[in-house]
Amino acid sequence: MRLIPGILIVLVVQLCYAQKITGFWEVLEVKVGNDIKTPVAKWTRINEDGTYQSGNGWIQNSEGTWNFDKANNSFLPTETNGIKDPYGAFKVSYLKDEMIWERAEDEMTVRVKLQRTSRLPKSTGDLLVGLWDLKEILRNGKSEKSSFDPDDKYYIFIRWDRVYVERTSKGEKASGFWHINGHRPEVTFFKNTQGREDDVWNVSVNEQTLKMVGISDSNRGVEFIYIRINDFPK
Repeated sequence: MRLIPGILIVLVVQLCYAQKITGFWEVLEVKVGNDIKTPVAKWTRINEDGTYQSGNGWIQNSEGTWNFDKANNSFLPTETNGIKDPYGAFKVSYLKDEMIWERAEDEMTVRVKLQRTSRLPKSTGDLLVGLWDLKEILRNGKSEKSSFDPDDKYYIFIRWDRVYVERTSKGEKASGFWHINGHRPEVTFFKNTQGREDDVWNVSVNEQTLKMVGISDSNRGVEFIYIRINDFPK
């Protein structure tokens, strides 16, 4: 098969680009031995100046310098703002548009699969942030909205600084702190109000809708359904 010069140039450029370690990468999968342990919305930015930054979602939580050994195809990131990594360099390979890192950690093979991206991935925690109006409560599949919130007063404001504020069905304000699990779509609300138990929920969230299913003793079998709003209800 003959390739015209223009197509050949494009293919060469794409090949070189695909096998260049620098750039903005999203982690697609982390496999430790036979177990999948992929962090939520993990990314890394490997810069031409020998520095890198990494994070989860919209939060950067790591930075440092890096070295690439071309003879051995090995990539060594060195953390400058955290705990020292004792495991050494990753062996680097490429599969189509993906980059693969592999190394041994505690006698297990760790395999990280990355793909180029152009934007910060959103984590579950990033999507949770906002103002949510309660639309339905189900307990074991049956609606309890009319008894729990008959006057449509309840809402919850989940803030970026890990504080949440809710208006109860009585019109009172309550607050606390929230924590999102780094590996599962699971959020815990730690309540400031004395005598109220902390709640743990499985969450399903997008730009418009939030569903929370209780998984702790205090809320098991309960499902809250919210819609995103942009103004505080009167």
